[in-house]
Formats: sequence, C-alpha cells, structure tokens
Amino acid sequence: MADRITVLAIALLVLILSPQMAVQGKPAAGNTASPRPKQQQLGNFFKKHGSDMAGLFPRHRNGGSSGSYSGQAVPADGGENGGGGQSQDPATNTGMYVLSFSVGTPPQVVTGVLDITSDFVWMQCSACATCGADAPAATSAPPFYAFLSSTIREVRCANRGCQRLVPQTCSADDSPCGYSYVYGGGAANTTAGLLAVDAFAFATVRADGVIFGCAVATEGDIGGVIGLGRGELSLVSQLQIGRFSYYLAPDDAVDVGSFILFLDDAKPRTSRAVSTPLVANRASRSLYYVELAGIRVDGEDLAIPRGTFDLQADGSGGVVLSITIPVTFLDAGAYKVVRQAMASKIGLRAADGSELGLDLCYTSESLATAKVPSMALVFAGGAVMELEMGNYFYMDSTTGLECLTILPSPAGDGSLLGSLIQVGTHMIYDISGSRLVFESLEQAPPPPSASGLGGKLFAVWRSEFGETGGLRIAWEGLNLGPSWAAKMNRNYTEMGFVKHGPRDLRTG
Repeated sequence: MADRITVLAIALLVLILSPQMAVQGKPAAGNTASPRPKQQQLGNFFKKHGSDMAGLFPRHRNGGSSGSYSGQAVPADGGENGGGGQSQDPATNTGMYVLSFSVGTPPQVVTGVLDITSDFVWMQCSACATCGADAPAATSAPPFYAFLSSTIREVRCANRGCQRLVPQTCSADDSPCGYSYVYGGGAANTTAGLLAVDAFAFATVRADGVIFGCAVATEGDIGGVIGLGRGELSLVSQLQIGRFSYYLAPDDAVDVGSFILFLDDAKPRTSRAVSTPLVANRASRSLYYVELAGIRVDGEDLAIPRGTFDLQADGSGGVVLSITIPVTFLDAGAYKVVRQAMASKIGLRAADGSELGLDLCYTSESLATAKVPSMALVFAGGAVMELEMGNYFYMDSTTGLECLTILPSPAGDGSLLGSLIQVGTHMIYDISGSRLVFESLEQAPPPPSASGLGGKLFAVWRSEFGETGGLRIAWEGLNLGPSWAAKMNRNYTEMGFVKHGPRDLRTG
C-alpha cells in the first residue's frame, strides 16, 4: 500500500477516455460530437427512458433503509452458499463518459463508464479468446481476458472486500466471492460474476492489488463501470485519491474540451472558483451530497421553504451529484415553484412534452418570440453556480420542442443535479477536505504539472437503446435462469483464476 501511495503521489493518474461516439453500441468516426447529433441522441433517450430515471433515487423505507442509489448489497439466497449477492447501482443508458485504461500482466486495454455515484469497479471478462459472445450485444469494447493475466487473483468469500460489497455467509472461507448487480430503472442492466484483484495501469502509472468485479454474465448496454464514489471499493478509495475533477464541455466549445484530472492537477484554473461543503450521508455512503440553499430565476430568489433540500437524519432527502443521469430532479415542492416561475417569465402556452418524458415544454417557433429567464443555484456558504440556458433547457429537433430538463423527484426521494446542469463548470471533488469546488471554464486549462499527466474526456451518447425486457428478476443468489447458470458455471471454472492460486487480500 505504501509503495502504491508513493507512486500515486509522484505522478498524476490519467484516465485516457475513448475519443469516439457510440451510436447504437458501435463506434463512429470522429473525436468530437456536434451539437445536432447530441440533440438527436438525447431526444431518443428522453423518449424511451424519461420515466425510468424516477426509479433511480435512493429510497428510504422501514425506518430509513438504503435503496437503489447506495449500491449496498443484500445476501444471496439467504447467504448460505457464498454464491454472491445482489445490489443496485445508478449507472444507466444515458449520456455517459467512457474511460480507457489497462488491467493485468501483460496489460490489456479495457473501458468503463465513469460513474461518481458508484463505489464499484467492474468490467466484462471472458474465459477464452472465443468467448466474446458473452459480452453485451451493445458493447463494442473487447472483454478482459482474465486467463491471459499472470497477476490476477480471485477474491475469496471471507475477504473483507467481498464482505463489504456483498455481505454473505460463506460455505467455506476459500470459496469464491460472487456478486450480482442491477443497474438502472425500467431499462435495467445486469451484471454478475466474481470479485478479483489485479494490476491497473493509467498511462505510465501502475497500481497493484485493485479489487474489481470480473463479470461473466452481463445483459444490457453497459460493459463496465468505473466507480468514483465514496465507498470503500471505488477506484478513488482503493487508490487513496484525495481529489479529482472533471469538466464536461458544451457541444459548441472550441478552445476547451472535456477532461478529468486527479491529485495535484485537480485544482481551480481561475480566480472565480467557489466552494461548498460535501455532506456525508450515513445511509448512502457512496454518494456525493451537497447542500442546496436556494434557486434564483432572473436574479430573484425563489420562495422555496428553508430546509427543502436538507439531508434528513434518516438519510432521506438531500441533493446528490451525478454525471450518468442527464436531467436534474428537484424535490416536488421546489420543482413546482421553479416550474411556475419559468412559465410565468416565459408567458407562453406550454406544449405537451410527454413524448420526451419531460414536463415544461414549448414549441421552438413560439419560444423564439420569448426570453427564457436565467437560472442560478445557490449552495451553502453562499457559493453560486450561474447556469447557461443549455444547462436547463433542451431543444429536440425531431419534435420541434424545447423543454426544461428539470423534473420533480418521486415522493420521498431527494434531489439530484444531473450532468446537463454541470456542463461548462469545472467540478472539483476535494474528498480529503470534504468540499466541492467549482468554477466556470471558458478557455483551455494549462498543461498538467511536470509530475503528472492529463487527458481529455469525450462524451458517449447512444442514439438508440435496446429494450432489455424481462430483467426485473426476483433475484435469488445467482439463480438467473438456465442459460445464465450454465454460462456462470462454465466461466467460474474456465476463468483462469485457479491456476494462479488464491491470494489473501485482507487489509486489517
């Protein structure tokens, strides 16, 4: 661990992100996304999945138990067999940011969706060179061939990492640690497999002993997730990264592109940076919460009752940050105030936006005759995030509608600031200092420091998402049906872990 921290302190970790847009699961030529294609792809997403997002918020029932957002697992099949457990996480078929890095010895390039709301790292694995069919049909990236790595080790059931992710009773201490995850709402993605440990390499920096999920049965559009949440098994937690930042560039940006930075390079680039505390939620430890104090429309503070966005003692409420969900969800009462203020300022007859899964919409023709009011978010400590129209209004070229990309949260749920509202803002997560620093960024950042490396981020927007169907399974351990069971059994024995032998990964 000491060696790993020393290396990371000297060099900045770099996540080199895929410079291609995925359309219907296949890479398309070009390094950047033009505004028009993204509008079209977002529109298709809203049409198909606008209602699904409502099921992704942390639920608190029976005295405040945690739900889908936290990624907390439940024992599998009563915890008798050590066969894994099921949990849910928020990565969904939305606009995503995909990163590439290397795993294993010799290194193999793999990809995963960057997710700040997940505390789990997993990738699609394959037991042999001809097993690529096990990967999701919509995933264009090749799987990780575990049998080719000389440094991979299986995580055992009694290991602390296993029990942290999927609490379970082991049939034997040396039995494998199985897991199963359900991602998203109605258009769920599922992954199941074994926990493993191997070397991760980011550009020239190598980190040994990273625990990750080696998926051997996966359905849906997601072929891997790189969790940057606050949980113990997230990438930033395992590598003890105290600070990271990202910038999601607008479509029409010329002088600056999207990027992600770590450690010393994750710092403000302008004198305009402001900060607000990161709030801890003991019921949902993976998530980054902030305290939203109010909302302004055209410079006027809206009459939202004080405490509306507060995190409650039972873990409910609060405001979560996400970059895998594009729209923003607000407490229903607060949303009503925002919607009313917007509608009053615009002063036009609203159009039906149900086709897009959005609420407050206008035809582009009518909106051209009106002025869309400005909006700003006010955080604890007085930090203000000034928004551009593109942060909260979306134009769909197919329907000719322009809609507010803010929706009411389901009853009992908290609020969520989605990726669209963060576009154009450099978001710096100072985990060690428990604060979020942010600034608008209008020009390219300076090159990374001499002790580190840097890379660009490119958005991945899927224009179509296959309906997975039938994935709302009554999970019982890893009992996923005959076809999945056969696949799991085959890959458990062929994955190649056993030839290297077990490794004790307990860390105190």
